[in-house]
This record gives sequence, structure tokens and C-alpha cells, in this order.
Amino acid sequence: MIKLSKESQITFMTLLLIPFVWILLNHLGYLDFLNTKTLDWRMQFRGEIPQQLEQGLNDQVMVEENKSVPRIPKVTYVNFDAATLSMDGVGERPWDRAFFRDTALALMERGNARVLSFDFGFTPKSMSSMVPEENSYRSDSAMGELIKKFPNQVVLGCLYSGVPTPFVKPAGASAFPPLFHDGFSIEASMEAGKFHYPESPTYPLINYADGKYLGRLGSFTVPPFRAVDEIPRWVPLWFPARGKAHAYNLLGGKQSKLSFELPVDNAKQINELKSEIQKNSSAKSLSQKNLSAGAQALSKNNEEEIKLENKLKKVILHGEKIKNLKNVISNLKQTLDENPSLSTVMEPQINNTVNELNTHLAIFLDLDSETIAKKLSRIELVQELAALEEEIKTFTTTLKANPALEAVIKVQLDARVQKREKIQIEIDGLDKFVGQVLSSNETEEAAKNLSKLISDSQNDLKNLASKGSELTQSLTIIRGELDSISKRQVELNSQLNQLQGLANTEIIESNDTLRLIYQRKEGDRSKGTLVNSFPNEVPLNRDRNMYTLGVESLLAYYGLDSSSVEILEDGKRFVMKGKEGETLVNCSLTEKQFIEVNWFSKWTEEIIEKKLMMDAKRAYGAEDYSTYLDLVPSILITFLNRVDGLVVNEATDLIEEMKNLGLEANLIQKSELLLNKDRTLEVPSFDQLSQIVEGIAYYFIPPSLESPYNPMCGMRDVLQNAKFQDQVNSTISLLEEKIEFLEGPDAMGKINQALQAQPENQAFLDKRMEVENAIAANKDNLAKQTEELSRIDEFFACFENAIVLIGPEEKTFQDLAPTPFDSASVPKVSVHGNLIKTLTNDRFISRYPKEFDHAATLIICLIMALLSVYQGNRASLVQALGIVLLVAYVYFGFFTFEKTQVVWPIAAPVCAGLSTSFIGLAAMVVIEQKAKGRLKGMFGSYVSADLVEQMVDSGEEPSLGGEETAITAFFSDVQAFSSFSELLTPTGLVDLMNEYLTAMTNILQEERGTLDKYIGDAIVAMYGAPIPMDDHAYQSVRTALLMQERQLELRDKWALEEEKWGKCHGLVSKMQTRIGCNTGTATVGNMGALDRFNYTMMGDMVNLAARCESGAKAYGAYIMITEETKIASEQMRNDIAFRYLDKIVVKGRSQPVAMYEPTGFMSALTQETQDCLDCFQSGIDKYLTQDWDGALKMFEKAKELEPNRPGVTPGVKDNPSMILIDRCHVMKENPPGDDWDGVYVMTSK
Repeated sequence: MIKLSKESQITFMTLLLIPFVWILLNHLGYLDFLNTKTLDWRMQFRGEIPQQLEQGLNDQVMVEENKSVPRIPKVTYVNFDAATLSMDGVGERPWDRAFFRDTALALMERGNARVLSFDFGFTPKSMSSMVPEENSYRSDSAMGELIKKFPNQVVLGCLYSGVPTPFVKPAGASAFPPLFHDGFSIEASMEAGKFHYPESPTYPLINYADGKYLGRLGSFTVPPFRAVDEIPRWVPLWFPARGKAHAYNLLGGKQSKLSFELPVDNAKQINELKSEIQKNSSAKSLSQKNLSAGAQALSKNNEEEIKLENKLKKVILHGEKIKNLKNVISNLKQTLDENPSLSTVMEPQINNTVNELNTHLAIFLDLDSETIAKKLSRIELVQELAALEEEIKTFTTTLKANPALEAVIKVQLDARVQKREKIQIEIDGLDKFVGQVLSSNETEEAAKNLSKLISDSQNDLKNLASKGSELTQSLTIIRGELDSISKRQVELNSQLNQLQGLANTEIIESNDTLRLIYQRKEGDRSKGTLVNSFPNEVPLNRDRNMYTLGVESLLAYYGLDSSSVEILEDGKRFVMKGKEGETLVNCSLTEKQFIEVNWFSKWTEEIIEKKLMMDAKRAYGAEDYSTYLDLVPSILITFLNRVDGLVVNEATDLIEEMKNLGLEANLIQKSELLLNKDRTLEVPSFDQLSQIVEGIAYYFIPPSLESPYNPMCGMRDVLQNAKFQDQVNSTISLLEEKIEFLEGPDAMGKINQALQAQPENQAFLDKRMEVENAIAANKDNLAKQTEELSRIDEFFACFENAIVLIGPEEKTFQDLAPTPFDSASVPKVSVHGNLIKTLTNDRFISRYPKEFDHAATLIICLIMALLSVYQGNRASLVQALGIVLLVAYVYFGFFTFEKTQVVWPIAAPVCAGLSTSFIGLAAMVVIEQKAKGRLKGMFGSYVSADLVEQMVDSGEEPSLGGEETAITAFFSDVQAFSSFSELLTPTGLVDLMNEYLTAMTNILQEERGTLDKYIGDAIVAMYGAPIPMDDHAYQSVRTALLMQERQLELRDKWALEEEKWGKCHGLVSKMQTRIGCNTGTATVGNMGALDRFNYTMMGDMVNLAARCESGAKAYGAYIMITEETKIASEQMRNDIAFRYLDKIVVKGRSQPVAMYEPTGFMSALTQETQDCLDCFQSGIDKYLTQDWDGALKMFEKAKELEPNRPGVTPGVKDNPSMILIDRCHVMKENPPGDDWDGVYVMTSK
């Protein structure tokens, strides 16, 4: 059980606030980015997942009566890439949709693809207004042909763009995505009768026939749901999409295309109708001509009738005038007869009246109608002449007032003057009748003529009236005929407009259908007449949801419709069932629509050819022709090695292999230029290099199409292979026909017959050889063509039973986004491919509820808080264990995702754990420093600093106890210290010891030794405890040597301080220290009383170390160590010189121990010292063999070379060589015997 100090408990409780802060941040979404990124890292840790196509061999799904497909579909991409965009005839946006149709037909008919899905929006909005409508229709019709041919296997893309298709406006449909998390409600939409509908293709891309809609639509809209960056991770599987919009979209599109569609569909009827209209027009023209002629005749007859009536009126008026004049004359004459006296008065009156009568009668003397008319019109002429005179006067006045108008007025004035003169002449011609005196005969003749004129005129007038009646009746008949012809003409023109699609139409709702009819008259509320072209009537409401492109592709793949999809558990689960009721897809939904896409791989693998070509393109563009040409051999070798059965290693083989491959001569020539080492020649362009590699690429399948992850190629590859297939098939047919002919009776047959008759005829023999060679050549060519056809068939076999996603890859499309595997943007069509893989491979990303995330955060923080405040044994290791646990936790989360796709919470728990750990450790550092200060204050005066550190590290109060530890014990003692005590004053002794012990202790601590205690002048220390050290033996020996060096410096210093040391100066300046070390296992720990103890060492090896120090005096050495210490030191470093002293049994022990003296660092040894050591070792060797004289001789030599010699080195009275010389004399006098093992038994400490 962990015991915590009060400060640690407070820290622990405070740290428990941290997880709640992180829980709150996580709950509020501030960690969403990190949560998402950790998922990306998990996917990268898991690695790419290839398509599991081998499962399809056993796991099949029945999709049609006699057809089954693998349950897990192969997903293949065909890209509208840069190479496709550069093809001749592709042009610029918007592209002719016939281009897409041709690609699709090649994939469906040649590749036997199961489903084609377009990540393109073939909507009316996508077609530029600059494109003529007729071209747009032709382009749409091309795709319409594809849909008619494969109505259930082609999925067209649509999108919720916010801008509705123009035809759905009457339905009031919104084009924004209907998302439940944004507040969309099916109930509210049903109540309002308005549903959302995407911007979609329309007729003829979608159609209606035989009671069902043709053409699948799939939304490629990926709204930003839980988005933290540009990577699309969440995709809605479905959108509620009922209502009228689809019907309006279809018939609205149909209505807009009538003027382009019907002329093509009704061409024959239109020609027949135009012929009939032409005939009807001719008949109408003839009737109009007859009507016009009849009308003119009637008009003329009427004019004559009116003219005759006017003439008759005038004649009758003259007749009445004549009659009246006669009566007046008769009355005047009677009055004169009765009153002759009045003759003077009456006769002039009678004469005047007679003259007037004669004037009137004179008119009728000549019955010429024209003359009579002129005579009758004299009065009118006189009146007209008077009017002209007035006009002439007015024009003359105007001309005088406005001379500038002469050009205009003069013409009119002259015309009137001429007319006046003409009328005047006519009047003058008629004036001869005025006052003319008629004879009685003339008067009688004139009266008869008048009577006859009246009678004739009346008869003529009757004839004219009868003729006018006949003409009027004839005109009535003609008008009736013309009306009939005109009505027929209207009918024919109306029919023609309808056949040509020019008739006005309208779309109406009738009961449960939507009808496309010819426009009704105002106020007409009938059903109207359906347009004579299908579809013209569709169901008004469509009860079908809209699915995302990937889901609709799966429905098409399995041969299903929307009835196979169920949204269960109130929108929490999406289920797709097969035709036999088996479950094909079963996944949970987030916000009733969304699923998290599990990314299976990066968009495309790195293909070396593509990389090399890009490098070459950059080099050529930068005009770095040297680099460009250096890349060419590698490029050509790489491309050639893609060809089956071809291995090229050397650039020298390239041209020959390219010739063998059958590359065109011009490409071979360009290749030779590119491979030419003469860089002074003109460098072929990158486009030319591209042509060469394209020529080579013809002979192998694109490597990207064989990828186990995302097989893909360009639309250009599909169209070119389709073209090549047609060419090769045609060539094969021609070759087979040629071979059949050459082998047949008309070629080889005739030659053989001729040879039978003339076997020796050389001409016939040569001809047979020629034909045989031709047959062989054609067969060889046929074999090559068959091989090429096989390669092309292999190319198209890559699409068999696959879901092929066709989408844009070129950057100019701006339909790109990064993925968890691709930092650079790649085509968004990959979202739908990975969605299909996610749904069919059952690799659904599973997340725990947020509460689980919070619980994990709390538990991790609790553990990290406990570990960070721990202050017991090995606290550092325990605290480090916390980080290890966090790393292990992260690894567990990554490993769990790799195996199960379960997203174990990492971001919040790890962030919280790290912050808890770091804050806890920081707090504990502060607490530790306070504890350290307190402990140092309590124990620093009598306990070693290392022990204080250990107490702080352990977090425990010092207590009794120890443990066995491998250490090196260190003892040192001042030689003849009692003399110092006797001669020095207490103050001087303290000063000397303080300076000496300070210097020695500093070295001890610098070399990582632990000071055990001071015993007067003696130093007791250890190496390897409390802090373990691998090199404790070496460090102890090194400390001993450094202390001796430091004491030499102190002696030199004290030698100059004679006044300070007084009469002890000589003693102080000769101070020497002996040191002993031993390595072994000792008990180390706190020892003493319960309330008073020290950190020290105990054990036999400690006693042996003390004997080494005291025993060194017996050998005249100042450092003596055991063999264990020497061996352990040399194992770490071999830079210290040792010499063997003796093998002794120290007092109190029974086992002998080999003793050595460290003589110094090898780098500092003088030659003299080295010679001394060599002589000493030779002496030892002879000593151990009891060659006392030889040993004495070598020791004598060594004595003269000893680094410490009496009289030379201060304080030295003897040395190892001197001791061994004395030992040899003793041994020589008292030999130890033959069984002596070289051991010397010490009798004193």
C-alpha cells in the first residue's frame, strides 16, 4: 500500500482536478482535431489494406437469375487525368459527353464492368451558356444512349449545391442537403409537401419507360460533418428525397429538349407533312388567285355599274331638264299667244329658253358614249378648272414666299398648269355646243336619241347587276374553299410545329401524375393533350430516397433497388439486403445519416516511371539538358522492363530491344538522338520523349491498373485500348482472309496443279516458294496480332465485374482533398471508393461513447497522479513507469485499431495523463526540494550528502537496516599521525586536518565516492553505494592515485609555510598517507541506534580493506589493494599500472590474498618507473621459485629505480624493493621448503 506524506496527499487531490478540465475540453469539442489526428496516425500505423478479392472465389452473391458476383466488389478507378485532357478532340469545358459515353461503353462492353459510377455532375448548370443548346442536347443524348443501354448499371453523380435544377422550381424543392443534425425533419417536409432535391442530370440522361424510371442517381456531396481539416472523413449514406421534384426535373428536361429531339425522331413524318403543306399551299395560292381575279371582275363590274348609274342619272336629269324647258317654252308661247302685247317681253324669254333647250338637246345629237360623257361633264370640267386655278394661285404665292422650296413646289405647280391647259382645251371643244341652233329634225332626233340612251342604259344597268350577282356568288364559293384550305393549313402547321417540337407546351399536375401537354387555351382546365413523345406522363410523387454515390453503386452492383435498403432503429442502423434476403451491409449511423469512412490506402503507389518522367520534365523545363539526357536511359530501361518477358539492364541494348519490340521507325530515330552522347546535337523535346514511352507503354498494362490497393488508369488508356482492339481485330480478319486465300484453290491450289503437270518448272517452283513465304509471313504477323489482342483483352479483363469509379484527377478540376495517407490533395472520388470498401469489408470504425472516453481519462489521470506523487523506493523508476504506461496505453490503442478498427480513446486520456504527470512531477520537485532542505538541515552535519540525497529520493525518513551490495571499500590514514598530535597545537592540528581532509574529500566526491566517516586523520569511504556503480573498483583506485598526487601538492605548499607550522614544519612537509582498497560484497545501510545511526558498511571485505591500508606499511607501499580490486578495475579501464606485492594471509583471516600496488597512471609513468616495475616483477618471479639470489639481484636493481626512496622522497623510510630484499635474506637463511606456495603470513595488523 502506498503511503503518502501530507504534501503528497494535497498534491494528489489537486491533480485530480486536471482530468475534469480535459473531460470538459473534450466534451465541448476542443480536442476534436487531436482525436481525429490520432485516428489518422492509427491508420498509418495499421498500414494500407489491399482489396480482398480472393474472398470472392467462395463468397458469391446472386444478382440475376443465372449470375453471381463476389460479395466484396473490386473497386477500380478510371481518371480524367492530364493525359486524357491533352487528347485530340477533348477540347475545353464543358466536354462533349459523347467522350464519356465512349469510355463507358468500352468499359461495359469490352471490359464487362459491373457498375460505372460518374463522379461528375452532368447537370444543366454544368453546361456552359456559351454552348449552343443544340450541341448541349446532342451531348446529353450521347449519355442518354448509355443509360438506355445500361439503365441499372450506370450511376450518374448529383450534388446538393444549394442551386436547384431550373426545372424543379414549381415543386419548391431546396437543393441544400437535408441533414438531420441541421434540423431537417421528414415529418415537416411531408406536411409542407416539399422535399430537398439535388442539382441533378435531367432528360435524356434520366428517363421513364415501361412504368419505371431509368438512370440511377448518386450524390457525391460530402458535407463538412465533424470536420477539423480538409480531409473528408464522414459521409452521409442517404438523404430523404421524396416528393414531386424528380418528376418535374424529368419532364422539365424533356420539355426543354423537344425542339431538338422531335425533329430527329419525326423526320419522316415531318417530310411527309411538309409535302402535304406544300400541296395545300399551292391550292391556297390558286384559290387566292381565283378569288383575286373574281374580286377584280366584280369590282370592275361594280365600277361600270356605278358609272352607268351616274351617267343614267345625268341623262335623266338632262331629259327632265329638256322636258321642263319644253314645258316652259310651251307655257311662254301660250302666254304670248294669249297676250300678244307681251311679245316684247316674252319673245326674248322664249328665245333664251329655246337656246338653252337646244344646248341640252345638242348633247344627244351624237350617241357616241364618250362624246356624250364629255358633253355631260363640261360643267364638272368647269368646276375642276376653277379649283385648279385656285391651287395654281396658292403654289405661285408659296413659291414667291419660299424660293428655297422651288425644287419641290415647281414640279407640282408645273403639273397643275399642264392639267389646267388640258382641261381648258376640253372645255373649248365642248363650247361649240353652247348656243347651238337645232332644226326641228335635229331636235326630234336628239329627243329620240335621249330616249334611246335612257333605255339602253337601263338595260345595260340590269345586265351589270345580273353579272355582279353571278360574280358575288362565285366569290362566295371561292372564299369557302379558301377558308377550308386555310383551316387545313393551320392544322398542318400545328402538326408540323408539334412534330418539330416548336409547339407551345406546359406541364400540369393531374391526379397522381405529372403531364407534359400542348398548351391549353386560356381558361381551359382540362387534362389537355399529351405531347406526342415519350415520356410525357410520369408519377407525380417518387417515394425513393437519394443515396450517396458509393451506396448507389453497391445497389447497382448487387442488382438491387431502394426497397433493399432499410433504415432501422429510428435512424441508427443502415441495412442492405440481397435478393435472397441475405444481409450485405449492416452498419450503424451517426446523426441518422453519417458513417465514418475507413481509409484503406493512399491514392496511388509511387511508380518509378512516373517519378522519372516528372524529373525529366522538370529538368527539361529548367533547360538542364544534361540532367534531362542523363535520365533518358533509366526511363527507357524502366519502361521496357515492364513488357512481359523483356529484361533490359544496359543502355547499349535499348535501341535493339526497341526495334525487336516493333516500335515505329520515327520513335527509334528519336530514341537514338536522346541516347546519343554527343551533347552538341539538338536535344529532342520532352514531348518527343513522351511519345517514345507511350509507344513502349502500348505493350504492357499500366502498372497502376495492377495495384492491389487502388487499381486505376486514365480514360485515355481505355479509349486507346478500345481503338487498338478494333484495329487489331480488323488486322486479324484481313490476315486470316489473306492466309485462307493463299492456302486456297485460287493461289496455292493452282500452283500445285501446275506443278503436277510440270514438276520441274522453275517458275512454278519459285512462285510456290513466294506464296509459302507470304503465308509464313502472314501467319507470323497473325501470331503477333493475336498476342497484342491478348494483351488488350488482359487490359480490359482488369475491369471485369468491377465497380468502376470515373472521376476527375487533374488539378484544374479543383475536386481534390488530402487523405489520412496522402498529405497532398488527391481526387475526392477516392472517398466513395473507400466508402464502398468500408461497407463491404465490414471494417467499420467503431467508437466508444464519450462517457467511456471520460472514464478512461479519469482512470489514466488517477494512475498518473499516484505514480507522480510516489516518494518511496525507486521513485524515479516508478515515475518513469508512468510514462511507459502511457506509451503502452497509446500502443494498445493503436494495436486495438489495427486488429479490430475500434477507436480506443487516446487523445484526452494521454493529454490528461501527461499534464497530470508533468504537473505532479513539478509539484513533487518543489516538495522534494523542501524535503531535501529539511533533511539536509536535520542530517547534513553528520550524514553524508549522498545519504541525504537517497533519503530524499526514497521519500522515507531514515531507518535502520541494510542490504548486501557489491562495493569497493576505501581506507586512508596519515603516516605517523601521533607525532602530529604531539607536536602541533590543537588549533594547528585542526587547521592541518581540515585542509588535508577537505582536499582529500573533494577528490573523493569528485570521483563519486561516498564518505562513510572520518576517524581522526583516517578517511573511511565506499564506492558503489548508495548509488550503484559499475566502475566502483576503478574509481577507488583512481581516487587513491589522485589523493597521492594532491598530497604531493600539499607538501610543496606546506614546505613554503615554515612560519605557520613552526617546529612541526619538517614533519608537516613530509606527511604521507597510506591507502587500502578491497572489492567485494558488503552489507550497506543505516546502522546504529534507533534514534542515532549512520549510513555505513560492514562485512569481512571491509575489514580486509582496512588491513590493506595498515598492511601497506609492511611493504613500504602507500597504496595497497587486493587482487579483486585490481581485476575489477582493469575490466573497466586499463590505464593504471599495478605491481604484484605479495600473497599474504592477514591477521584474523585464514585465506591468502594477493596484494597489488597501483603505481600510477600509465600515461604519466616515467621510463625509470617502468624499468623499476619490470625489475621488480622479475624479482617476484624468481622469489616465488625460491631463486633467492636471482631475486635479490633484481630487487636491488629495482630499489635504485623506486619512485619513493628514503632520503629522496619526503617521509619515506622504505619501499617494496627494500622490504623484499630483507625478505629474501630471511628466506635464504631459513628456506620455507619445497611445498611453499609463496604465501606470507602477517602477524600484525
